[in-house]
Amino acid sequence: MLLISTETCPASDPDCIPANALEKFVSGAASATISFAVTLVVVLVLWLIARQVVKSVARSIKDGTPLQNRKARKALAKAHIKIPDIDTTEARLEAERRRQRAGTIRTVLNSTITIIAVTVVGAALLTVLGVPVGPLIASAGIAGVALGFGAQSLVKDVLSGIFMLLEDQYGVGDIVDLGEAIGSVEEVGLRATRLRSLDGTVWYVPNGEIRRVGNMTRLWSRVLIEVRFSYNTDVDAAREAMFDAVASARLDADIDQAILSEPEVPGIEAFEFNAFMLRLMVQVNPATQWSVQRAIRRQMRAIFARRGLRLAVPDQAMIYDAGAAAVGNDVAGQEAAAIDENELDPRSASRARDLKASGPTPVPKPQGDRPGASGSNLPSAAEGDEE
Repeated sequence: MLLISTETCPASDPDCIPANALEKFVSGAASATISFAVTLVVVLVLWLIARQVVKSVARSIKDGTPLQNRKARKALAKAHIKIPDIDTTEARLEAERRRQRAGTIRTVLNSTITIIAVTVVGAALLTVLGVPVGPLIASAGIAGVALGFGAQSLVKDVLSGIFMLLEDQYGVGDIVDLGEAIGSVEEVGLRATRLRSLDGTVWYVPNGEIRRVGNMTRLWSRVLIEVRFSYNTDVDAAREAMFDAVASARLDADIDQAILSEPEVPGIEAFEFNAFMLRLMVQVNPATQWSVQRAIRRQMRAIFARRGLRLAVPDQAMIYDAGAAAVGNDVAGQEAAAIDENELDPRSASRARDLKASGPTPVPKPQGDRPGASGSNLPSAAEGDEE
C-alpha cells in the first residue's frame, strides 16, 4: 500500500500555504490564461473580419452604381433619368452625398463592433482575475437604464439618424421640408441635420424631432404652373399658348437639358367664380424646377400679351379709365374752383392753380355684377344712362 503524505500547516501559522492549494491555483490560472488568450485571438480575428465587411459595404455605398454598366444605364433610361456628365454640379453633389453617407455608416458600424469586442475581452479578463462578472453585468444594466432615462432625447436622435441614413431619406444637396425648416441639406449627422434656407439662415434640426420629410429633389422634380384665365378665353388657344411657352423656353440650352419629358396640360382643372384654371406639368432634373418655372413664366407673359389672352381679374379689382366721363361728383375739382388765390400764400396758390388746370379727377369705374367679370364686361355709358 502506497502512502502519500500531504503537508499540512499548523493553525497558528497564517502565512503557511498548503502545497496542493498552490498547485490548484497555478493550474487554474494557467487554464484561465489559455482560455483568455484563445478568446482574445478569436475576438481579434472576428473584429478584423467585421471591419473588412464594413469597409466593403461603405465602399459600395460610396461608389454607387457604375454608369458604365449596361443594365444600370438601361434602368436609368427606363426611369426617364438623364445620366449626368462626369463634372456636373449634380454629379458632384450626388458623389458628396454618397461619400458622407458611407462615412457615417462606416463610423457607426466600426464603433459598434469595437464596443462589442472590448466588452467581450474585458469580461474574459475579469474572469481570469477571479472577479465575478455576473454582479457587474447586473450593475451595468441598472446604470444603462438610468442613463437611458437621463438621455432619452440623445438616444432618440441617434437612433433616428441611423435609420434615416440606412433608408437614405435625404442627403447633402437635397432640398427638403422637415416641417420646422425648409432648405438645402449641408450636413447629415447622427444627432442632427444642418439646413440652409433660402434667406441664408442655417437650421440645425435634431433627427429625433423630425416627424416627416418632404424631399423636393429625389431623382427627379416636377414643374407645376397654374394659370387662371377669364371665362371668355378660348381653352384650346390657352393650352396652345402654354405649350408654345415651353417650346420657347427650351431654346435655352440649360433649360432644354433640365427638362426630361414633354409638357402636359390635361384640361380644365377647376372652375372658380371668376375664372377657370389650367395646369402645366413638366418633369425636370432634380433642383431645376424653379429655374425652369421662371423661364416658362417669362415666355408665357410675352405670348399671352401678343395673342390677347386675358387672365382672370379679382372680383373687387378697380379699373381706371381716364377717357371716360366721371361718375359722381368731383369734390377735389369743386374745392379747387372755389379757392380764391389772392387769399393764399404763394405755395398754396400755385397748388390751387395746378388743381384747376388738371381738370376733373378720374373716378374708378366699378366692375360689372355678372360672374366671371375680368374687365371686359364693364357697364358702358349707354347702360349707365338707361339705368
